[in-house]
Amino acid sequence: MKHLQRLLFFITAPILLLGTSLASAQAVPADHQSFMVGGWELNEVYHTDGTLMGFWAIPREQLSVGNIRRMWFESQPNGDWEVYAYEPTHALAKAQELQIDGMSSSSMTFFKWREHLAKEMFAGEDIDGGVQGLIDKGFIIGDPLVDTAGSLTDPEPLIDLLADVSYPVAPGMTEHLVSGTAGVNVNMNQATKLILDCIRLNRSAMCGECICEVTATADVGEWTIARSVDSSGIIHCDYTRITVHTFWQEGLYPEDCENCDVGSPAQPETYIQVEEVSVIITGGMTECPPTPDG
Repeated sequence: MKHLQRLLFFITAPILLLGTSLASAQAVPADHQSFMVGGWELNEVYHTDGTLMGFWAIPREQLSVGNIRRMWFESQPNGDWEVYAYEPTHALAKAQELQIDGMSSSSMTFFKWREHLAKEMFAGEDIDGGVQGLIDKGFIIGDPLVDTAGSLTDPEPLIDLLADVSYPVAPGMTEHLVSGTAGVNVNMNQATKLILDCIRLNRSAMCGECICEVTATADVGEWTIARSVDSSGIIHCDYTRITVHTFWQEGLYPEDCENCDVGSPAQPETYIQVEEVSVIITGGMTECPPTPDG
């Protein structure tokens, strides 16, 4: 659990304040970070008042349908964490739920970018495996294998075997959450909690060793609109938006401590993300709204 990878993500689009800020509100951080823990990336999600809402977790390697393939680490007011399993198909719905709860627009941009990359990289992202719910020690709550795995000195071989048969575990993370917790009234391994607490409080790469840091900027374009009317008289609005991400990497990969340098601030890499949304107009409207959200 000592190896982390940090990503910095700078949003150049204006920040839209959603919801009511607290009287003592902090500024939303100008950068977003993703910390690589185990086989997962933990992507920061911030409230418009500047507080950390939690981490949206995406695996770094292909997982099977039936495994836990997305997790939400929710920061609790008492300093604890609640962890939930989600399907990739539910990711944008979760983002919208977080937006209603006050997630900043910059966090939404970061969230969508990381999901976009995952869907390009992994197969089966459009399949709903039905794995969701509160996670206890790396398993869906109530799973009878929790104590068995927690009693093992090294639960990784068991977790890998379960993952191979598409069992609801999160390989790379479940073994860290469950290690040494058999019979203990906590929802995760204490060492893992300390790392999460360190990241939450310090946003620091010093929470681990062998860090690969990716720094990125996002130039979010305006929506372009194509309006059409079908044979039934229904109006269709097709929206397209291009976001240009520039990024570079420096440091060491957490898996093997090998050099991870890619690009540089002077000569960054470029990634172009195209968003396409189709909307059907109803309710007497005759023109397309300026954005898909109206």
